[in-house]
Amino acid sequence: MKIALVSDTHGVCRKELFDHIKNCDYLIHTGDFDNERTYNRFLNCGIPMYAVRGNCDHGEWASYLHEFVSVPINGKLFYLVHNKADLPFDLTDADFIIFGHTHVFTHYDRYGKVFINPGSAGADRGDGKGIAILELTDNGYDVERILL
Repeated sequence: MKIALVSDTHGVCRKELFDHIKNCDYLIHTGDFDNERTYNRFLNCGIPMYAVRGNCDHGEWASYLHEFVSVPINGKLFYLVHNKADLPFDLTDADFIIFGHTHVFTHYDRYGKVFINPGSAGADRGDGKGIAILELTDNGYDVERILL
């Protein structure tokens, strides 16, 4: 099971990004699409998408996105949020916390939870533009960072 992790596209829809995620089973976008055109490009890319609203997502199209979403995928519970500071206090049942906002790739395990920020796919802050592919395996998981 492969899950594309994308955040902070800020209006940028690179063909290269979609080439990297085309064989994924799910797409998670943690916000800052920046506009309806970009949101619709991801929504209609042919991969089931779970998404949350970022601080740069405004307008009627963005009003349909929640700030926080809890999603079960393949027997694991994913918490999705744009800014990690906005996470609910109680994370007891989460397996994976996927977030964005900082534009910097982050991956660590803490308190029995896996935290992943795929970085920014559209606006570099010195870390390079990129995404991540999360693969759920029989033995756990693997995370691959992909620079764009």
